[in-house]
Amino acid sequence: MSNRITTVNAYTTLDLVAARIETHETALSLDGVVDVAVADDSPDCVVLSVELDTVGVDGVTPHADRVRLTPEQAETLADDLTEYARDARAESD
Repeated sequence: MSNRITTVNAYTTLDLVAARIETHETALSLDGVVDVAVADDSPDCVVLSVELDTVGVDGVTPHADRVRLTPEQAETLADDLTEYARDARAESD
């Protein structure tokens, strides 16, 4: 991904994911980056960052979406992800 906003290094949670941008008019399949970290300016906050590679996509400027979560919200999200991952793994077996 060129023109990246999110820092990607050895500590990035997922440095390549398949993603989609969906609008009322269209849907685009793109590569992206997902990262989870503790916020530098708020150490009691977990930040979930998502950035898609929009190079060559007209009408979508480069940007990163960030969601600030309390530790409790992050744990709830982690629990749901784990549950759905188990369900998906069971479906593929």
